[in-house]
Amino acid sequence: MAVDLFIISLCLILFCGKVFGSLFERLAMPAVVGEILAGLLLGPTLLNFVTPHPTLAVMAELGVILLLFSIGCETSIKRLYQAGGRAVAVAVLGILSPAILMGLSSAYYLTDSLFTAIYLGCALTATSIGISLRVLVQANQGQTTVGNIILGAAVIDDVIGVILLSILFNFASQGALDIASTLLLIGKVLLFLILTPPIARALLYLARAFKPANDNSGYEVVIAMILVCLFSWLAHLFAAPALLGGFAVGLALSRQFISPFNRYLVNPFAFTHKMELSTKTLVDVFTPIFFVYVGISLDLSQLDYSASGVLLLLWLSLLAILSKLAAGWLAGGGWKNKLIVGSAMVPRGEVGLVFAELGRKMDIIDSKLFTELVVIIAITTLIGPLLLKWSLRDNVKYA
Repeated sequence: MAVDLFIISLCLILFCGKVFGSLFERLAMPAVVGEILAGLLLGPTLLNFVTPHPTLAVMAELGVILLLFSIGCETSIKRLYQAGGRAVAVAVLGILSPAILMGLSSAYYLTDSLFTAIYLGCALTATSIGISLRVLVQANQGQTTVGNIILGAAVIDDVIGVILLSILFNFASQGALDIASTLLLIGKVLLFLILTPPIARALLYLARAFKPANDNSGYEVVIAMILVCLFSWLAHLFAAPALLGGFAVGLALSRQFISPFNRYLVNPFAFTHKMELSTKTLVDVFTPIFFVYVGISLDLSQLDYSASGVLLLLWLSLLAILSKLAAGWLAGGGWKNKLIVGSAMVPRGEVGLVFAELGRKMDIIDSKLFTELVVIIAITTLIGPLLLKWSLRDNVKYA
């Protein structure tokens, strides 16, 4: 992408994202929906001012990494652990339900290929961490118990999504399932999730020790970005989603970080709190880029707009929404909290789009199926935040 084209594209993304996000907030709706619609306006669907490009995709990825970093800063490992059982139950049902229901529906309505139907079902097991958590944070529900269940379930969904994608990729390219490589992948991802927060915490102590006296050069924000980039790269190296690297660094910065060594070390709260505050502007700038780019990635002009085509897509989209809503019933608590958790699992977002794009490149799905899959992902990505916002109205504390 030429520099001039990149600059004007970024200008339009930031401007329209801010305008539409603020407008939707004034209408008491999630800003993320406005940002996605801004992407639809700018992208191939309507004006075609900005087209998907790897450079913009990287900036969008950095945006969601920074969003997960900011969420990690406010997350308590202890509370996340306490929500673990329910989070696992929600995640497992949130994967099995759409995989089975959407796989069978795809086999009946969309394709005669069993493997393609399985692939379509797996593509719709994804949950977008960024979209739902952004709505929760804006509603001041990010650090409730229900928020921790959603966070835990979404992280598990993302990890299992990467594993499923790897399994399907190997099967499509080799014609057989490589159990050894699959087990190795699972082991590496789990090892990354366990080891990175304490390692990042140790590096924070080291960075604080080396901070120059009377330094006013933005030391804290530079260190934060170095760690976020380093651990996101390590996540990719371990075959985990890069955004988990940002989340791990955020956990390390959290004032609620716990470890057996806390009693022997002076709490670096003043230093980590300054790091968190100094990165807030970066988070506010880069995060909307991700959501606008999700809208830009969608090209709804390729749809079959006949009555039967539209009805079929609406029906499949409804099944995709209901299959994720069902996961909320294992969250515990009252019906309202179950609805909140289920609604938060609905958006497929960036993970679903990765599935769709890889399937198209490997000829697992043709261009027509690709467009239909992307539309279903788009509908869930738009409906999910609205449903979550509605379910959060007059929300009581989680019991």
